[in-house]
Amino acid sequence: MTGVRSWVADAPRPRAIDLFCGAGGLSLGLRDAGFTVLVGADVDAHAVETHTANVGGLGYVGDLADSASLLEHLDGWGIDEVELVAGGVPCQPFSRAGQAKMRELVRSGARARDDARAGLWRSFMTVVERFRPPAVLVENVPELPGWDDGSVLSGLLEALADLGYAVDARIVDCFRHGVPQHRARLILVGLRDGRVLSWPEPEPGLVTLRDAIGDLPPVPGGQRAERLPYRPRAGAPLTPFQARMRRDLPAAERGVIWDHVTKAVRADDHEAYTRLLPGQTYADIPAHLQRYRSDIFTDKYKRLSWDELSRTVTAHIAKDGYWYIHPEQHRTLSIREAARLQTFPDSFRFAGQPSHRLAQIGNAVPPFLGEVIGRALHRAVTERATPRIATVGSARRRLLAWHSGIGSGHPWRHEGAEPWAVLVGELCLGRARPSEQATILARVMRIAPDPRTLGGLGTDALPRLRTAGLSRASADALLAVAAALEELYAGEIPEEDLELRLLPGVGDGVAKAVLCFGFGRRTVPLDAVTARVANRVHGRDERRRWQLRLDLHRLAGPPGPDAAFNGALLELGTRICRSSRPRCEQCPLRTDCATGLARTIEHRELSEPLHEAAA
Repeated sequence: MTGVRSWVADAPRPRAIDLFCGAGGLSLGLRDAGFTVLVGADVDAHAVETHTANVGGLGYVGDLADSASLLEHLDGWGIDEVELVAGGVPCQPFSRAGQAKMRELVRSGARARDDARAGLWRSFMTVVERFRPPAVLVENVPELPGWDDGSVLSGLLEALADLGYAVDARIVDCFRHGVPQHRARLILVGLRDGRVLSWPEPEPGLVTLRDAIGDLPPVPGGQRAERLPYRPRAGAPLTPFQARMRRDLPAAERGVIWDHVTKAVRADDHEAYTRLLPGQTYADIPAHLQRYRSDIFTDKYKRLSWDELSRTVTAHIAKDGYWYIHPEQHRTLSIREAARLQTFPDSFRFAGQPSHRLAQIGNAVPPFLGEVIGRALHRAVTERATPRIATVGSARRRLLAWHSGIGSGHPWRHEGAEPWAVLVGELCLGRARPSEQATILARVMRIAPDPRTLGGLGTDALPRLRTAGLSRASADALLAVAAALEELYAGEIPEEDLELRLLPGVGDGVAKAVLCFGFGRRTVPLDAVTARVANRVHGRDERRRWQLRLDLHRLAGPPGPDAAFNGALLELGTRICRSSRPRCEQCPLRTDCATGLARTIEHRELSEPLHEAAA
C-alpha cells in the first residue's frame, strides 16, 4: 500500500478517475490527451483487467452502486484530489412504457427493483461530490436525454448545478473525429470556477472501412490463433489510420497481428454470406436461406462496404456478429478488426474469452473520441478564461433585478413553498387573475392543507373547492391528483421527477416547479413559456427538450436554475416574452437575446427614414 500511495503522490497532473471504465477506451484517449488516469473502476473483472494492463494505474472491481466501498479504496490509495471525474455512466432507462403502464409498475413494486439500475448516475455524482474536481465528463448514448422521459438527464443537470458546475452537452458524431464507423455519443461536460470548454472542431475527410482494416491478412471463419504473421499487401502503403494503429508496437512485434480471431461460420450462414454483395442485408438473400422473417429482421445480416463507414459497433457483436459481415471474406469481423473500428491500437490486448473481448470492444468509448474531448478538457482545467460565464451571470443578475422590481403574481413560486401548495398553484391557478391567486390559494389550503385531507372530504370536496374559487375543471384535476397521491405514494408528495409525472395532468413544467419551489432543487420547469424564452434568446426554433433545458441552465448562470431564477423566468415568459406581441423593449434580457436584438435593429432601420424625412 505504501508503494501505491507513493505512486499516487508522484503522479503527474492533471489527473483523472474513470468510473464505469469498461475496457479503457475513454481512459486511453484521456491518457493520450495528457491526463494521468489514476483509477479505472468497473463491475466487469475482465474489463478492469484489460484497462489496467493497457492504460496502467489502479483497477477497482466492484458494483459501483456501492460508492462507499469505492471511496474507501480511493482513500486507502491516498487519492484525495483529481482534476477530472469521467465515466460512461450506464444510466439504463427505467421504462419506455406509457404512463398507465408506469403507474402499474409503481403499484406492483417493480419500479423499486429497477431504481438501482436507473440510479447509477447518483453513485457517479457521489464521487464527484467527494472530489469536487474542476471538470466532470459523462459519456453515453444519444438516447439518454429521452430516458425516463428526460428524468435521468434532468437529474444529472440538477446534481451538477447543486455542486456549482456549469454544464454543456453535445451529441458528437464520432466519424467526424477519425472513427471509421457510424457512431454518435452524448458528451456532457461540467466545469467549475469559470472554466470554459472549447469543443473540438470536426476533422476533414472520412476513414473508410478499407482505410481502417484493409491491411489485415485474410482469415477464415473459426480462426482461433491469437498470433498471426502481419504482411500488408505488396505495393499497398499503409493508410495514416493503419500506421497509427501499428505505431506503438514494440520492434519484436511489428511483423505480428494479435487477436485476429473470428467466429466459426455455420454452413447455412456461409451460403447466405456468399449471396450478399457489399451493402446488402438479410432482405436481399434468397427466401430459402432466410431462417427469420425478412419483414421483421430486414437487417439481420449486413455485409459491410469497403468504401463506406462501418455500421456502429455495439456489444451485439459478441452474440452472432451478423451485423458485421466482412466485405469480401465470408465471415464476420475478427476481434482485431472490431477493435480497429473502435480505434483501439494493435498494441491494445483484451482479457477474457473471445465473447468477453468482443463485448468489451462493443461497449467501449472510441479512444479517438476520448482523446479529442480530453484535449479540450485538458485546456479547460489548465487555462482559466472566464468571459462567457461572466456574460451569463450578468444576464441572470438583470433578470432577478427586474423581477424584484415588479413582484410576482404567483404566490407559490418562491423558495421554501409547501410542495402541495406548488402543486395546487401550478395545476389550478396559472390562469386565474393575478389579483385573485393568493386569495384562492389560501382558501384551498385551509380546506385541504394536504392531499390526504382533501381525499377524506369525500363528496364534500368538490363543492368546497368550487366555493373556494376553483373552476369545475381545476377542482376535478386536483381531486384526481389527490387520489393518485394516496394510491401511489400514501398521500405523500414524491421528490422524484418521474414519480411526479405519473400523477394525472402533471407534466414536466409542473413536476419541475414542485421540485424547485417545494423541494429546493436546481432544475428547469420546461413548458411552452420557458421553451419560448430559450428559443428567442438563442434565435432559433429548437425542439429537442434536452437542448432547451441546457440552454436554460446556461442562462441561469453559475448558481444554477434555483427558485429565484425560475420564478423570474416564468414571470418574464408570462408578462414580457409573450407568444404574441412580445414586449421586447421592456425585457431585461434584450441585450442578451437574439430575437430582441433583431427587433431593436429592425426598429432602428424603420425609424431612420422617418427621421430623415422629418429633417
